[in-house]
Amino acid sequence: MKDLLEVIHKYKGPSTSGSVIRAHRRNWRVTLKELSQMTGIAESNLSLIENDRVEIGTRRASLIGAALGIDPAFILFPEGSEGAFKKEVERVSKKASKLLAEKRKKYAA
Repeated sequence: MKDLLEVIHKYKGPSTSGSVIRAHRRNWRVTLKELSQMTGIAESNLSLIENDRVEIGTRRASLIGAALGIDPAFILFPEGSEGAFKKEVERVSKKASKLLAEKRKKYAA
């Protein structure tokens, strides 16, 4: 599996949900039509997902993961739970911590 992910990074840059799905699908030599038949997701939608043109969502990630033997979390978060949003997540976390601390003080009194 490590080699498969190295190929993704080498040619496509950072992993995306779509690139992970495509790599696994091609690795197993599964066509979009076959994946569609297994999951019930239209071929056109699978293509859009693989090309990162639509958000995948947990339902679709679970169905595709089941069909290809991939943990849905790996599909949804190929770069880890924060991935490309790390700076945004940190910013929100800091704001939330400050707000929650203020609320604790207010309601503890």
